[in-house]
Amino acid sequence: MMVHNFVVLACIVQLCIVYFFSGCYQLMGELWQSGTAIYYISQVDEFSRPILQHLTENYLIVTIIFSYLSIITKLAFPFTILNKKVKPFMVASMVFFHGGIGIGMGLLTFSIVMICMECLVFTDSEYQKMYQNTLRWIRYRQLVMKRATRKFGFKYLRAQQIIVFYDGWCPMCRGIVKRIDAMDYFRLIRCVSFRMPNIIDTYQLDPQEVELRMHSIGVNGGMPRKGISSVVHISQKLIPLWVVLPFIAVSKWLGIGGYVYDYIAKNRKLIPVNHCNDSCEITPTVK
Repeated sequence: MMVHNFVVLACIVQLCIVYFFSGCYQLMGELWQSGTAIYYISQVDEFSRPILQHLTENYLIVTIIFSYLSIITKLAFPFTILNKKVKPFMVASMVFFHGGIGIGMGLLTFSIVMICMECLVFTDSEYQKMYQNTLRWIRYRQLVMKRATRKFGFKYLRAQQIIVFYDGWCPMCRGIVKRIDAMDYFRLIRCVSFRMPNIIDTYQLDPQEVELRMHSIGVNGGMPRKGISSVVHISQKLIPLWVVLPFIAVSKWLGIGGYVYDYIAKNRKLIPVNHCNDSCEITPTVK
């Protein structure tokens, strides 16, 4: 562990030295002082790609700004990576800089090596913190989007809602219901366990058939869909499943989907608790 930390520290020190002296040499060059160095680089066919030539010829002001920013960033890099608040922005700017070199100049190997070196600047705890912050941001954005879309769906798409009847004694089925709820952006699916009291009588379901295959039905009534047809029905309501919907529909049409669904359904595990599901009441014992 000590050797690993020493090697990482040596790489970071070398990176800082390279950037500092590279910035100093750029500062002494006339083309860099005038801000036209990137433009002249784009005119060399061996170290230029059409995208770089297009940018430098049509956006000269931006090219000059990037030329000066590259010098400032390289000179400031060794001194700013000690500041935890500034370090992410400095590393991101250098990653962007070398990404531009890889795309614009075609030096892919050089760019990848330098980007990997720049990623060594962060510690394990900082990577874990960035990972947790990213997860929190993603969850927050998903929550905001889900609230907005579900409000829209509840207001304008209620006629498109369906009811899915699943087996509340099946752990796999309960897990699938949780995933359906996570992907149901417009609140178009209401999942109900047919093990709950009066559900079978209320919706006039066949007890033996609903135990073998999942059922789905529109809120406005109609014929229930069963098994793989129910899976297609659900996939039509879930935007993330639109990618696989054609494959599911084709498998249903070929008959393969029905066989696969029946095989999985027959081999699922059922865990009844005192012949009760998770919605049953607990009656206290009177002594």
